[in-house]
Amino acid sequence: MPDAAISERLSTVLRLSDDGYILLGDGGIVVDANEEASRGFGVEPKDLTGRALDTIPIEGVAWKSLVEACAKGGRTDLYLNLPAGRRVLASLRRTPHADAIELIKLCDLEIFDYRRGIAQGGKPENALGFMASNRTRPDFEVQRTLSPELHRTLSRGERAMQRGAPILVSGESGVGKSEVARFLHNSVARASDPFVSINCAVAANLNLASLLFGEDSNSDGAIYRAAGGTLFLDEIAEVPLDVQARLVGFLEDSILDAASKRASIASGTRLITATNRNLQELVKESRFRPDLYYRIAVVGLAVPPLRQTPRLIRHLTDRFLLTLNRRRRTPIEVPDRFREALDDYSFPGNIRELLNIVQKAAILIEDAQDMEELMSDLITAGQILPEPGFAEPATFDLKTEVKRFERALIDKAIRVHGSKRKAAKALGVDIGTVVRKTATSS
Repeated sequence: MPDAAISERLSTVLRLSDDGYILLGDGGIVVDANEEASRGFGVEPKDLTGRALDTIPIEGVAWKSLVEACAKGGRTDLYLNLPAGRRVLASLRRTPHADAIELIKLCDLEIFDYRRGIAQGGKPENALGFMASNRTRPDFEVQRTLSPELHRTLSRGERAMQRGAPILVSGESGVGKSEVARFLHNSVARASDPFVSINCAVAANLNLASLLFGEDSNSDGAIYRAAGGTLFLDEIAEVPLDVQARLVGFLEDSILDAASKRASIASGTRLITATNRNLQELVKESRFRPDLYYRIAVVGLAVPPLRQTPRLIRHLTDRFLLTLNRRRRTPIEVPDRFREALDDYSFPGNIRELLNIVQKAAILIEDAQDMEELMSDLITAGQILPEPGFAEPATFDLKTEVKRFERALIDKAIRVHGSKRKAAKALGVDIGTVVRKTATSS
């Protein structure tokens, strides 16, 4: 078989594989990489090709060892932590020829464990638990190219982290504030730097002071464990006033507490806090200490809600579906009208709600009636947005504008649901009303 045909078949095999593959040529230059490998690094395949392995920005001792093994032409197996929380087994192999080609195989350990479970009699369709795993973490390198607002937020955060400035992340519930915090930590941290996260809303019902400052002599507090890394305090507005006072003391002199007799900890600890509440209003109401507010809000990052970043809706939907389909023998294919419904939905629960909807769709899509029920939940009069042409009133006649909006709403429901009868059911009116109002143009 000609070399060109062999090369084409090899390329096809690599692209059909669920594992990541990287082919290295002379000097450790990437000559080919499949989509799974590029997704693991958060770049396009074309951005890997022609690039030296040691220029790919992956930090950590294991990655350096892999690069060194490639340089020596060795054979090795190493664990790697890739962006987006993926943990893979990297295997390096080399062909025994003069024009040797090195092959790096990246095996996703979660997918491997799942396949092993199936081989041992597990249920192949039980994928929803997997949606809560690291593979559903956002791919911010892609998202920031789709949303200028998110890109500005992340860029400001990266600059703040480089300068060691405290960051306050704000935004509605479900926008991914904790994932933004983890991303910012990874943007500056070494592999050995700790990332310690405390949800203050949950911990407030426990002994938050002990969790933070380690008053229990049998365990170190979160602040102590985060030394030299990043301390992330989620729901900072829920911290009681007495604990707020102790946090102020820590932020002033980096000493945990005089009573604890602990020495000053490393000053390199980075601080990120997050809230979905207006801290300035809480300060005015004397429910949040102003001295603490001014120390944690040196740089404020507002994460935009999903409804303000519509290009992310399809990206996230595809990402969630991809995760589900890796755990199913029969891939889920959602209809276009379902995607249209998502495009027009307001998402009060943001990304967390979108994940919930995709999970529901994965269950209900096998029954047409159940899927229609989900569509009806999404498409209601209060959730369908008017067509762009109706964003501003063309006239100031109330009856005319109401008719225009009504017609746009009905037309949208018909297009999404596929029939006037189904649209009428979704809008909560009888079929006669829909037929009458669409019989003549407004």
